[in-house]
Amino acid sequence: MYMSLRQKILFSYIILIMLIGSMTAILLFDRARIREIEEESAEIRSVRRDINTVHRRITELATLGESVMAWDTTEYHLYHEKRMSVDTLLADLKQNCTGFVLPEQVDTLRMLLSDKEHHLYRIMKAFHCQEIADSLIAEQLPKVTSQATRTRTVIRKKKGIAGWFGKKDTVTIPVPAAPLHSLNERLISLQEKRIRDLDTYTDSLRFYNRELNIRLYSFIAMLDRQAQTAFQYREQKIAEAQRHSFRLIAGLVGAAIVLLIVSHIKIMRDIQCRERDSKQKEELISKLRKINGKNEELIKSRRKIIQTITHELRSPLAAISGNAELLTQDIADTERQRHTEAILLSSDRMTALLNNLLNFFRLDSGKETVSPRPFRLAGIVETLDAEFRPQAEAKGLAFVSENCIDEVVLGDKDMVLRIGSNLLSNAVKFTERGMVSIRASFDHGIYTMEVEDTGSGIDKRHQKIIYRPFERLSNAATQDGFGLGLSIVRNLVRLMNGKIFLDSESGEGNTFTIKLPLDTASGISENLDNKPVLCGNITVLLLDNDEVILAMTKEMLVRQKIHCDICRNVRELLDCMRTRDYDLLITDLKMPDINGYEILELLRTSNIGNSREIPVIACTAMDNSSEAELLAAGFSACLFKPFSGDEAVRIISSCIGNTRPAHGSIDLTPLIAYGNKEETLDRLASETVKEMDKIRQACRKMDIDGLDTMIHHLRSSWMLLNAARPLQDLYDTVHSPEMDGTELKEKVQAVLDTGEMIVMQAQKKKEELWEK
Repeated sequence: MYMSLRQKILFSYIILIMLIGSMTAILLFDRARIREIEEESAEIRSVRRDINTVHRRITELATLGESVMAWDTTEYHLYHEKRMSVDTLLADLKQNCTGFVLPEQVDTLRMLLSDKEHHLYRIMKAFHCQEIADSLIAEQLPKVTSQATRTRTVIRKKKGIAGWFGKKDTVTIPVPAAPLHSLNERLISLQEKRIRDLDTYTDSLRFYNRELNIRLYSFIAMLDRQAQTAFQYREQKIAEAQRHSFRLIAGLVGAAIVLLIVSHIKIMRDIQCRERDSKQKEELISKLRKINGKNEELIKSRRKIIQTITHELRSPLAAISGNAELLTQDIADTERQRHTEAILLSSDRMTALLNNLLNFFRLDSGKETVSPRPFRLAGIVETLDAEFRPQAEAKGLAFVSENCIDEVVLGDKDMVLRIGSNLLSNAVKFTERGMVSIRASFDHGIYTMEVEDTGSGIDKRHQKIIYRPFERLSNAATQDGFGLGLSIVRNLVRLMNGKIFLDSESGEGNTFTIKLPLDTASGISENLDNKPVLCGNITVLLLDNDEVILAMTKEMLVRQKIHCDICRNVRELLDCMRTRDYDLLITDLKMPDINGYEILELLRTSNIGNSREIPVIACTAMDNSSEAELLAAGFSACLFKPFSGDEAVRIISSCIGNTRPAHGSIDLTPLIAYGNKEETLDRLASETVKEMDKIRQACRKMDIDGLDTMIHHLRSSWMLLNAARPLQDLYDTVHSPEMDGTELKEKVQAVLDTGEMIVMQAQKKKEELWEK
């Protein structure tokens, strides 16, 4: 999904805000967890504080219980109040600290404290009983003692008769010891009971104290352990929360940093792309403006070209038309002869204009090539002098020529002559009085040609535009021509790697200086051999509905020693192909009745001669951008108009091919592009086997003519398959004046091996078609 830079920045900020919000939420969550842990810690501290209070209060109770023997009711009530306070604290612990202590433990502790109070109360009562016994002894013992030590005097009669008549006897009777014994028994009983009760209460109190201490110790120890465990757990939770928070925050910060880096990279990349796009847009706008300006100039130039061509051709055409009309009415031979000469003169004039126009277009399209050949330098000025001296003298101008030394150089003499001819033609045409001169010199491989006139001259402002095509100054309005002379001169000079200079002032004439690098005869290198050369006899068939193009192309190929036949329509094409097998077909792409694509399809689906195998070159005036489309359609190559002879030879040479086929280099695609592929492959395999047998028999019989016939028969089809190199080698051996039998057999064997490879490739291709 495409996102603009603003959307990406906004998305980055949203992610950053979300990350900051997440970190804030994590911090708040950790703060809440820490607060909860602190609250738990406060609760634990409160529990420990309560426990310590209970412990202190129980200690106070124990201390207070130590003086139970001296208690009175007030002190007992004090103990009872403190015990009830401890009981209240324990009840609160039981209710509020269920997470730390068991309720049963608290109840047990409360019960023990209550029982201890009861036993202390009993002990207090026992000691109170002792006090009663002591008071009893203190009060009763003196009484009993006094009673026990007191005697009673009793007067009693004597026993017997004397008792009756005697005196009575005073008898001291001791008080009975029964009260004392009774008191003693009571004291012993009280003492034994007191001792027994004290022993019982002491043992019970000791038991309860021991049980209370054990339970209290266990209670306090358990609370300490649980509190310690709770504190450790709290610390662990805090540490874990801190680690978790650190990991989360570190992860979020890392993610934020990564996202920020990625966002920064993306944004910077987008900014750079925007800057680059902006720069490209600016460059494109600048180019478009330049192109628009060029297009406007081209439109103006085309309008000027049309106007110029129309104007310049109208005059000779009018002259031809008028003289032709007069010629039909002439009776006298002299008048007829005069009108005929006028027609010829006008046609020559129009031909010269058209040739000049064609030369310009060939130069402008890059189709003109330099053809270096040895020639005499002195012949340049001699030829130009012979051509333009009469014209200058006829106009009343002095013509001066200074020639250079007569040196033999390597170059394109025709181009040098065209340069001089255009310069002298302009000098003679635009000079009304004075003189025209040409001077030539050659020094250190540089040929200098200087053309001077005494015409009106060219000011500095117009010197920049005189080399533009179809550009004519005001002084050229009354002169013939398209305004292409100086443009052709400059293009020819550039083509020959030379330089052109102009020295001119308005009203003072012009001086054009041309400097061209030329090799002397002693410095001629192997560059003369760089032209494409075709080996062996090549036969080419041309198809075009334009007879002028046919004649021109045929002449170009004939000059290259290529046999060429021409045909104007499909019927002539098929007639020619029935008579012989051609090595190559060059067809125009656009014709009135049929186009090049239909010609190619017709040949590939027909069985006339070598129509299925012959390489076909498309000749067209379309732009070079259509070459890929033409090659994809099945054409072997493209020849773009206008073309030179060397260019035609190069294209033909590239189609025929000069590489030796290797395994896998044979290409059957052009052969099976049209028609029934399996049938074509079967025919190729069977025919190749038969042809190899014929070559093998001809070699066995040393039938050179038979071998030559088979070479010519196979060449076109094997060229199409990129397998013609062995045939070319065999052809060279067969036509060699010093033919060696061993070498001939080797070349024949190479052809047989290639034929076998073609058969294998055809069978393999057929199997692939079956698999599909």
